[in-house]
Amino acid sequence: MNFFIHCSMLLLLLLISVPSIATDTDLFNKIDTDKSDHISKDELLKSDLVITNSPDGQKVVVHRNMTKGGEAAALTEEQKHNLFKKIDSDKDNYINRKEWSRASSDGFILFKF
Repeated sequence: MNFFIHCSMLLLLLLISVPSIATDTDLFNKIDTDKSDHISKDELLKSDLVITNSPDGQKVVVHRNMTKGGEAAALTEEQKHNLFKKIDSDKDNYINRKEWSRASSDGFILFKF
């Protein structure tokens, strides 16, 4: 019986994790318009990013067409510059997937810039 409970809990944890990974990848791919597997500053500045509330009430940054109703405020150019600087940890003027995944949580970039 304990084995069944442990397996069920593990399966549940795996199923909960899948959507957040997909969302993170979807957002990265939407911003990476030239499909170079990294995001340039120009791509981020041209992206239609908005601030909205996550289901748990946190402020998050997402692409406008990834919102599910509710209010969303567009990021200013200055906010996008600050976001880029915060995520581009190696300062090579590109955001790679590793930097992106370090900066994201539950599939969204947290509004901490």
